[in-house]
Amino acid sequence: MKELHKAQAPALLPVFSVLVAGHRQQRLEPEGMAPEQAVARQVALHEKMQQLLIQLRESAEQAFSAAAGIYADTQPRSRLITGSATGTDALAAGLARPCRYELDYLLPRASQEAVDSPEAARGVAMQMQPAEGEEDLRESEYRLRDRLGLSFSDLLVAVWDGEEPGGLQSGTSLMIREALLRRTPVCILYLPTDRLEPRLFWLDMQRLTDAWITEIQVLGCNADLLLQVFDELPLEAPVTHQRLHQWMEVLLAPFQSALQENNPEVALLKRIERQRSVTRYFLQWVFWWCYLQGWRKQVAERPLPVMEWIKGSWLWLNIMLNPPQKSQPLRLVEMLHTEVRRYTRQERAINRAHGFFSSLAKLDLGSAIKSLFQPPCNQGYQGISSEGLTDAPNPIKEPDLEEVFNWSDTQARVFSTRYRDDIWLIYYAAAFAVFCAVAGAIHLWPAPSSGVPFIWVLLEFILLHFIVRRVLQSRFRNFHGHWMSFRFIAEQVRYLRLGYPLMVLPSSYSTPVWEPVVDRGRREIQLKSAEAWILQRVLVAEGLPRSASGQPFYTLTAHNTEILQYVRAVLEEHRHYYHNSYHHLHHEHTYLHRLAFGLFTLTFVAVTVHFFFTLPAILIFTGFFPAWGAAIHGILSQNEVVRVSSMAAQVWRELTTLKEAFELHEHLSARASNWQRTQQLRELVEAATKILSNENHYWRSLFQHNQQNLPA
Repeated sequence: MKELHKAQAPALLPVFSVLVAGHRQQRLEPEGMAPEQAVARQVALHEKMQQLLIQLRESAEQAFSAAAGIYADTQPRSRLITGSATGTDALAAGLARPCRYELDYLLPRASQEAVDSPEAARGVAMQMQPAEGEEDLRESEYRLRDRLGLSFSDLLVAVWDGEEPGGLQSGTSLMIREALLRRTPVCILYLPTDRLEPRLFWLDMQRLTDAWITEIQVLGCNADLLLQVFDELPLEAPVTHQRLHQWMEVLLAPFQSALQENNPEVALLKRIERQRSVTRYFLQWVFWWCYLQGWRKQVAERPLPVMEWIKGSWLWLNIMLNPPQKSQPLRLVEMLHTEVRRYTRQERAINRAHGFFSSLAKLDLGSAIKSLFQPPCNQGYQGISSEGLTDAPNPIKEPDLEEVFNWSDTQARVFSTRYRDDIWLIYYAAAFAVFCAVAGAIHLWPAPSSGVPFIWVLLEFILLHFIVRRVLQSRFRNFHGHWMSFRFIAEQVRYLRLGYPLMVLPSSYSTPVWEPVVDRGRREIQLKSAEAWILQRVLVAEGLPRSASGQPFYTLTAHNTEILQYVRAVLEEHRHYYHNSYHHLHHEHTYLHRLAFGLFTLTFVAVTVHFFFTLPAILIFTGFFPAWGAAIHGILSQNEVVRVSSMAAQVWRELTTLKEAFELHEHLSARASNWQRTQQLRELVEAATKILSNENHYWRSLFQHNQQNLPA
């Protein structure tokens, strides 16, 4: 097994991102309003937004400082994302530097004002173009820009006048609705046409229930229904500070409860770790007594009192038989503190024995010998690059995803190896326990020909003890759950790498990560998915794509040829992976089934012979061989070899069809505009991402409940 260098889990970057959107200047200045009133209205909006942005940044910095063990030890950064339109966008862009925010533009089309702005740290110009015969962009194209902006943001600040006759129609109201569907916190600067000063409305997260979201999705939404989940709170009020603290805890530090010293889950785990087996508990008392007598210089841990140890034994057994489901905050802390480490000698030996005997079972002597000496190959992270694919320079600056991917991928391989090796050990130990029982029954050498065959009884007891202990420990240590979690993170980062140059994001980067729940009569906000929270923090910290040339704006439509070549190369990489995976799994499944069939055939022959001849040794065929065949069947079923092989073949066929679609696009897109080509590329990449995401979802559904169990 290849050595893994010890490295700490990557610390998350303390980055807080705010999206500011709202009406244009024309709508912010109602008709018939006196010039001095318009100026006063603009000044009041400016002051209120400045106060709000400063308060948000300070609250985020406090949340980062309170979670110092989770985030990297760097200066927190705050980022403001907005457009380049007049009115709200221009106001937010002007306030970015005074409020100590980095300014990022996300533009449907690059405006000269934004390009020339000295405050612009960077931005993305999507360079959308109106359809033929139209002067302005379609509503769907503006909505695409808004959805992308929300994906890269923690929070939405919206300037809205509430004037929506007959349902939500303005871009601002639709963006608020989209944010609520994602459960993204929203703060509304509510500025009706008859007011000079904006009112502050804050989202009440506990009202954002599944029922309310379903209602606005199915039955539609108007301004009054939208405001039902908001409270009007003054910026300086204590209740507002409590609301902000709740927001920041949900967004930036949902793990705080797991870090508390009096957390009952953590206390239970620590108590289980102190529990010792009978032998170790006895030795612990011996070492402690020797230490008290001065015979042992090394400080020994004081053993638990006898009654507490007895109670702990019963608690340990209950926990091992029914491991408790850990809360999402605790899972999040455990994942972020999981470190890549070396395989132990025992794990390397078990893995090589696994490979050796599995290859022998498939009658592949060459692979069996090779598995004893040659470690598996680890490909690692593949960067975004068009070099070698086209003569044009690479336009895409590599995102900082390598550390996260290599960490999660390595962890997934470590826990996957432990899980699969445990399956192999448990089922084969069960088969050989049957062999020991049969050998004892026929007094096989080295047992005496008469009396009790102590050697086989002892070996059978050792094997049964090993099986039970291995199953309980594997379930408690949750090798299976860790494997599923880290593999999901690694695959989602891989899919993000595929679509990042075109800003095509997998759905896991926009799915809600929290939900309101009622626990013991109290309404609380609960984290839904630790994995999704990590992925979304990674995306927010990375931010919008950047130009490799150092230009302030990354133009989405300027690099269609390079992006096409890059996406095709990545797609080809995935095709080869699924093609090889299918053939490997199909080959393994075929040979193991043949071996199981051969064992049952020998059993049938032995039973037939037993009708005519009385041979004590024939019990080995009638007892051990069926157990061995059942063990092989159990290994195949536990690893879902047949279904995963079929799934890999299906994905390979779909990606092959998609590859042909990319080739067709390359020939037919010559007459299309740059934006039309970009749209087509985005749709093809979305199709590829959907295929891979569906495969990952199906794979997780297959293995989700495949915890270790005692073999039948």
